[in-house]
Amino acid sequence: MLRKDATQRLFVLSKASIAVLLLSILSYPLSLNAEQAAPVDVVFLSPDDSRFWQMTGGFMQAVAEDLDVNLTIYTDISENRFSYRDLLKKVLQSGELPDYVLLMCKEKVTYDMLEMIGEAGVKAFTFNTDVPDDELRLTGMPREKMAHWIGHLSPDNHSAGLNLADRLYERFKDEHGTSPSKMVGLSGSRDSSASIDRNRGFNAMLAVHPSLEGQLLFANWSETEAVAKTIRLFERYPELDLIWSASDGMALGAITAAEQKGRVPGEDVLIGGVDWETRALDEIENGRLELSLGRHFMGGGLALLLIRDYHSGYDFNREPPATLSYQFVEANRDNLESIRNILDRAQWAQTDFRKFSRQFNEALRGSPVSASGILDDFMSAMSPGIR
Repeated sequence: MLRKDATQRLFVLSKASIAVLLLSILSYPLSLNAEQAAPVDVVFLSPDDSRFWQMTGGFMQAVAEDLDVNLTIYTDISENRFSYRDLLKKVLQSGELPDYVLLMCKEKVTYDMLEMIGEAGVKAFTFNTDVPDDELRLTGMPREKMAHWIGHLSPDNHSAGLNLADRLYERFKDEHGTSPSKMVGLSGSRDSSASIDRNRGFNAMLAVHPSLEGQLLFANWSETEAVAKTIRLFERYPELDLIWSASDGMALGAITAAEQKGRVPGEDVLIGGVDWETRALDEIENGRLELSLGRHFMGGGLALLLIRDYHSGYDFNREPPATLSYQFVEANRDNLESIRNILDRAQWAQTDFRKFSRQFNEALRGSPVSASGILDDFMSAMSPGIR
């Protein structure tokens, strides 16, 4: 009897042990996934409330909802680098710290802002504009000097400036059978890295065509200011052929100015811009604007995806410098319908952005991360057949 009881007890204990072991094995990955998929708190500091940044913020909200990211957007109404830094200070002093702060790099304040974020015990991710050269000497690149600065993402603004000028030049040759002789550029602000880099592209194109007379002036991203300055440019250069604009807003101002001076945009003067603004796409359809370079409004959404994956242990770049870059895409009369689909907020809501995340899609975990590649996938999902 004793031996039989002992055997029965041993058998029961073994079954219990096996059950506990199986439960542990089964529950472990579930617990790990639950931890990884826990909501991430991200604050985005928007530099202004322009149409572009409203579109950027709206796209970020759509991505955040799919990826379990609690996104809070604060907007710098004063729109200067010092008020931008003050906005960060208010966020960090609010008592409710996020896991990450997503911000732009601005002249004279980037290092200070990154320092403030690190001292608060929060991680930083920068995007949309390159780190200003003077600031770069202090900050280094992400994870080089500041471990809490986990990454940087930006479009290739230099190539954008170069390609925009080159496309206008070639369009003019195709339509008129001769090379243009005069081109002017409308730049943004003097303290904007995007503006500076696009300007470099503009000047690089002029260097390739020494017979093309060119001038660059600042219109501070303002459509109204662009109207006034372009009118004066037409008075100085009555035979002006090309107007290169660092933003669609300023390009729209140039169209207004050209018409006020009796010119015909799209015929005797060709104009191009950057941003994929809705009104600009309408002007492309109407033939008054040649092209607009864009898709960078999706950069904020891509940054959130990279942060989400990083937070879950799927680092987008394990060795410094943790930087990613991507190319702009041209909107023209041939692909307008596809571009408009990508700008449609209903398409954002219908797209499941989890399929682009290594946290939620295991099939992606062995592949290298390409910023341009992910944005290409975003675009294809929202507008199949985009070209």
